[in-house]
Amino acid sequence: MMQTVEVTDTELAALEELGQALVRNGHLTMLVTGGTRPQLEVLHRTEPGRSGTIVCERDTDGEAWFWWTWADRIAPARELDRAAALVDRSLQQASGAA
Repeated sequence: MMQTVEVTDTELAALEELGQALVRNGHLTMLVTGGTRPQLEVLHRTEPGRSGTIVCERDTDGEAWFWWTWADRIAPARELDRAAALVDRSLQQASGAA
């Protein structure tokens, strides 16, 4: 049985904003909302093998964070520019990060 994670409009909006920032940095993005929780799929435009999936969830203190789906924190959702830069750097360095 799949567990549904409660996601607020804030987390969904944060993923949309991160997606827009990453598009401006030259990545392709797609917000997927049909599963157990919304996910932002990110693809490096010039090297398609470099990709990743990001979610936005609250930590134990209630702060929204961007996370890679393999459970590595990226940055707080309130630090959008920092998060976009870290995702960009990760996709520049990693090969097949998904």
